Amino acid sequence: MNPIPKPANTDDAMPLLSSDQKIVAWLCRMTARNDNAIKHNVAQTSPLSPFEKNRSFLDGRARSPADDWEVVASLTGHSIEDIMFAGIDLPISAAEIDHFRRNHRETDRLVGRDFLSTRNDLPSPLSELYGLYRHRARLDAESTLFVAQATGSTRVARIMSDLLAIGAFASGHECISHGSMTYSVPAAFDTAEIIDRTSDEAERRCALPIEMPSHLLKMTPDEISVLANNIVERNALTPSEFLEKANQLSEARQDVHRLPIERHLVTALYESDLDKSKTWVERLSEAYQRIFPAWSMVSEEDSLDLDMPEHDNRVP
Repeated sequence: MNPIPKPANTDDAMPLLSSDQKIVAWLCRMTARNDNAIKHNVAQTSPLSPFEKNRSFLDGRARSPADDWEVVASLTGHSIEDIMFAGIDLPISAAEIDHFRRNHRETDRLVGRDFLSTRNDLPSPLSELYGLYRHRARLDAESTLFVAQATGSTRVARIMSDLLAIGAFASGHECISHGSMTYSVPAAFDTAEIIDRTSDEAERRCALPIEMPSHLLKMTPDEISVLANNIVERNALTPSEFLEKANQLSEARQDVHRLPIERHLVTALYESDLDKSKTWVERLSEAYQRIFPAWSMVSEEDSLDLDMPEHDNRVP
């Protein structure tokens, strides 16, 4: 069997594949991750071929498979016990998450990351945080288009956007300080609005007549990268909007840290720690309604608790 070629979203020349090789290559792309490097304690006399790297990784995955709930928990910022307590169904598998995370071009990662971090006048480390947000937005937009092109569906991308939005709030207490303000670091990974806009564009292009050159199935990797970059430029938050969001997420999450986890969001909304007029706050509420419906509603007992004086921090 010939060595498995690199993923399709690359500029390298691609040899012709048999049907069996296409299936194996697709499965390897679905399951392999970026951390499939050879361990330092393994003797390595020559560079491994792509087939040997993937085979080595798949052997390790077979011995210790990634737990679906563990991966979902890491994205949402909750523990597995909390997710099980919520009584939800598994929204997405670990293989689908790996597929989304890996389906972008890595040729421009270092150059693009450094370039984005210098395109604003923010002081460090805020400049680095905003640069990370723009960098992740570009990669997630590309992933959305590549996965939609490969599968003909935006289901994985839309679930990923919900999980990333939830994770930005749930892990908002992980923050950096600048001056007298705190800013949530996970806010840089919340690209839900970018993924939503990209998913809408992918569905629009999939609905076009197949003979049109702008149909998603006819787009080359270079064209997808250009389209993803244009979507990010049009829809990404400005530096001031991003810092306002990061600050609100940080302060809202710290204010509700004393409460049970199922009441974090509803309390933050009730106490106006999150500005309901903001689009990203509405998007966050929708994500909780789809993934954690029981945590997005206030019961009668919770409503009475929130009306108690010690919970009312608003100025009369």
